Amino acid sequence: MLKGLASKTVLVTGAAGGIGSAACRRLAAEGANVVATDISDQAVRAVAGALGDHAVGVAADITTAAGVAAGIDAAVSAFGGLDLAFLNAGVECFAAPVAAFSEAEYDRVFDVNVRGAFLAAQAVVNHLTAAGKPGNILFTASIAGLQGSPTTSIYNASKHAVVGLSKCLALEVGQLGIRVNVLCPGVVDTRMMRSLEATMGEAAGLSADEMRAAMAAGNALGRYATPDEIAAMAAFILSDEAAYAHGETFTIGGGLMA
Repeated sequence: MLKGLASKTVLVTGAAGGIGSAACRRLAAEGANVVATDISDQAVRAVAGALGDHAVGVAADITTAAGVAAGIDAAVSAFGGLDLAFLNAGVECFAAPVAAFSEAEYDRVFDVNVRGAFLAAQAVVNHLTAAGKPGNILFTASIAGLQGSPTTSIYNASKHAVVGLSKCLALEVGQLGIRVNVLCPGVVDTRMMRSLEATMGEAAGLSADEMRAAMAAGNALGRYATPDEIAAMAAFILSDEAAYAHGETFTIGGGLMA
């Protein structure tokens, strides 16, 4: 068992997705109380329902202050407050050159990936400081937030913003006892990757299967990560095993950044 997770309450956003649901399962297995939030009511309640009495599912739109507040209110109501947050919610973009992206697509991606991360972090910090207790915030960004790639500029830019947000917040709240870090996965076997394989493959003149093979071959391990592998690293960073990790950018890409 990882130190410092048992009996702590953790908010997980984007909890119905591949990484989010895996994180909920891992954190619950470590003894944490889990508040799972997602835009899909049925999906997030299914995730929480599979975890028993120490988890609640909340339908919440994190692009709004009210949606973020719903998750924190649920933590207070069910478990007396919040200790940790895995701010994981995110969406992919369609593949297109910079010149071809629409304003609507920009707004859709930035609303979730950047506005949602900002509002959630702000609310968690306000909750922790009002309660006068330490805490831990972990953002999900992406290796795309550390490099460029053709046809996914909006997604990459949004994840660069999340990395920047995490670094600024870490400098602001470290002396309050609130740790802040960001996790940057590479290619992970999730629904999001199926979408990217299709649209990026089309832009490159490849089938989705060909695009998947090319992306898997692009890292040293030659495969995608499983959601459970990402969740394991997220749990470690959120735990007291990583007590001196603060303001850090953790990559988990199978050698993609080697």
